[in-house]
This record gives sequence, C-alpha cells and structure tokens, in this order.
Amino acid sequence: MADDQPLPQADAAHPVRLRQDHLRRVAPAVQHEINNAMMVLSANLDLLARSVGEGAPQRQLDRALQASRRLEETMRGFLDAARREVAETGPACLATALRQLLPLLRVALGARHSAEMVAPERLAPVRLDRAALEIALLAAVQEAAPRLPHGSRLSAALHEAEAEVLLELSLPDGLGEQPLALLRGCCARLELRPDGCLLAWAKG
Repeated sequence: MADDQPLPQADAAHPVRLRQDHLRRVAPAVQHEINNAMMVLSANLDLLARSVGEGAPQRQLDRALQASRRLEETMRGFLDAARREVAETGPACLATALRQLLPLLRVALGARHSAEMVAPERLAPVRLDRAALEIALLAAVQEAAPRLPHGSRLSAALHEAEAEVLLELSLPDGLGEQPLALLRGCCARLELRPDGCLLAWAKG
C-alpha cells in the first residue's frame, strides 16, 4: 500500500488498523524532519569541537555528541518500525533487522538494564516478516524488564546452522502467553530454554 493511498473501506472501519496506518504514513515526514534537525545539531557540535578548550568544556561536548548519536539511533529505529507495513515478508538479513531494533529494545528495558547483539560478519538471508519480529521482541522485552535483576544484560546472539539461521535470546523464564505467541508467529521454529529461547528461520 502506497503511503498516500487511503485505506480500503473494510479496514477504515477498524480503529486500531486506522491508527496504525496513519502513524505509518506520517513516519517518513517525521523522519525527514528529524534527519534535518540532527544534521544541523551535528554540524554545530563539530564546529564547537574545533574551538572548545580541554578539560570540562571538552567533556561536556563529548557528552553532547554521544547523546546526539543515541538520539539519532533511537529515533531511526522507532520510525523505521513505525513506517513498516503491518505484514512485510521478504528476504532479509536478521543481523540488520536486529541492529536497527536494538536501540528500541534498550529503551524498552529501561536504564537499569542493557542489551547487546553478537553476530557474524556475514549471515545468510532468511524469509522474514520484520514487523512481526519487531513487535514480538518488543513485547517479550517489555514483559521481561520488570522481572529482571538490576543490571541485567539482554543478549541476542545470531549464528548459522546447516539449513537455518538461529537467534539465541536471553530472557527470564515464564514469559506470558501473548509474547510467546508473538515469538512463535515471527519465526519458523521456537525452542524455549531455562535462560531464554531460540528462534530459527530457514535460509533463503
């Protein structure tokens, strides 16, 4: 569905679907506006870096640069997810999808926890519904976050088997029915483990 096309009449009667579609259609314009603002911010911070003195001013500038990078990564991840079609299945690289989603997972975990991804340099593509994967991982992390011990680290490790690409995800035991159903729905195979779960997709 093109961004400027109206919803079919049957879908227009569904308020959740209607809200999702309007947010998706406005996301590219929001992303364009944020990109422009971030370019101005980065350019001015770079100019300041040429004239700022050592010591406290330099440390303050470094913190501002780090904050601007985090902001850009988080907003890009959120808006990429928001603009995605409800169902968008096709060949994709799991490492790319997870790398773009990771800033959102960190936000969902909260400041007390962290998240990291481990992946090989090259990974075979899989047939993937990115929207389903994003929603499933966000739902799992949002439910898990309140039950994690302070300072926990969520680990997402990708690797290849003979015919599959595997994602090992560290999560606390006892996820609810909805996150589990979403996880099962976004992959070809789900294996539950005491320290998390394994999701598998067929290569190709």
